[in-house]
Amino acid sequence: MVFPARDEGARVTRTVASLIETCQAPRDIEVVIVDDCSKPTRRPDVSALADRVQVRIIRSDVHLGVGAARNLAVRHARGDVVFITDAHVRFSAGWDQEVRQLIAPQRILATGIRNQDNISWRSFGCRLVVPHMGTYWNTSPPDSAPYVQIASSAGTVLERALFDRIGGYDEGMLHYGGFEPEFSVRAWCSGAEIVLAPSIEITHRFKSTDERVAFVASARTAIVHNCLRFGVTHLPELMILEMVRLHAAEFPDHIRNALRLLEERDAWGRRQELANARVHDFGWFVDRFALRDQVGRPIPVADTVG
Repeated sequence: MVFPARDEGARVTRTVASLIETCQAPRDIEVVIVDDCSKPTRRPDVSALADRVQVRIIRSDVHLGVGAARNLAVRHARGDVVFITDAHVRFSAGWDQEVRQLIAPQRILATGIRNQDNISWRSFGCRLVVPHMGTYWNTSPPDSAPYVQIASSAGTVLERALFDRIGGYDEGMLHYGGFEPEFSVRAWCSGAEIVLAPSIEITHRFKSTDERVAFVASARTAIVHNCLRFGVTHLPELMILEMVRLHAAEFPDHIRNALRLLEERDAWGRRQELANARVHDFGWFVDRFALRDQVGRPIPVADTVG
């Protein structure tokens, strides 16, 4: 079990306690937490649970962001299977047994997600929004079930060897936003599959409206950059300009700095790197899921790199 935590404090303790209480063999579970530069008063403390589960906290004195923090946690993990989650969740009973039964080489498990504050709400993975390059939750099983386009960060399970082969999360992205869909599209294009695992449920604490507005406002430039980087590295060229125009119209105060970051972090070089390494191109992904753009139009894939 691996996850980053930034200013999560006691929520981390409750998350680790939940995974212990709901699994059949807690002593077989290793938990690696990356404390992503939390404030001293909000650092995680799991010392009271150390005699019940193998648990370690790796502290970073610089803010890594969720992608780099997850990658760091995986590098420190010793197990053959990686369960990537968040610092503020609860687990369904017997989740570890379900993982053992369902996991397989080249397979990523996408767990079911519930909302702590609206328990009747349930998701079945996510789907990609093109050319915005964000996601929508699937609130009912998709037509492609048991396969899904995108796994959630609160419940992504795969073998360590597959995580390494895919290349982990893109550390060219910044802090927050876009990591899960980019990783999932890259996983599909590398020859892996993402399969729904609704028998494993994660109950997630979502930010309140006020928390979400404040957080997104502070992270907006990074989020816009990450969406642009995701699009530049995967979209057919005909859609990249449309993506940039969309973000420029919606976020005029952030687009200039986002484009500067895009150039500084060599998104076009990353595009070519992925084109040289992947098994399938983005056009294959479009065909695999009969994907349309966000207003229902066909996606032009003839000029997809690779």
